[in-house]
Amino acid sequence: MKILFIEDNPQKLKQVCDFLMQKYSDVNLTIRKSYNSGLRELIKNNSYSLILLDMSLPNYDIEPGESGGDFEKYAGKFLLNEMYRRDITTSVLIITMYLNYVDEEFSSELKDNFPNYLGVVYYNVKEPDGWKNELKSRIDNI
Repeated sequence: MKILFIEDNPQKLKQVCDFLMQKYSDVNLTIRKSYNSGLRELIKNNSYSLILLDMSLPNYDIEPGESGGDFEKYAGKFLLNEMYRRDITTSVLIITMYLNYVDEEFSSELKDNFPNYLGVVYYNVKEPDGWKNELKSRIDNI
């Protein structure tokens, strides 16, 4: 299973990647850490089985001594829109640490506008079993 994971938080990135490697022996992960690097990867290579996407991302990869540019609160939504415009139909799961993106109304808007959007997984550091079970369930149902 080939997965593109677009995520900028090092702790979340490590925990989710470790979990995926543990649960799925055939997983092949590609990591991108910003809106622009994620978009470039999607345009260059759209042969992924699944995209795991953070909702809030910096515009550019954060390098030592650099900020990564502006921080986009809805970068994940913008990436979904770019995928739609370019007819990239790979399934997308949002993984977020923020409850406002788990909101039913927000999720319904994404479902209505982006056919490849599968839903949201709430990544709660204090309850790792919750996000792990939800993520595994969603991946297994693809």
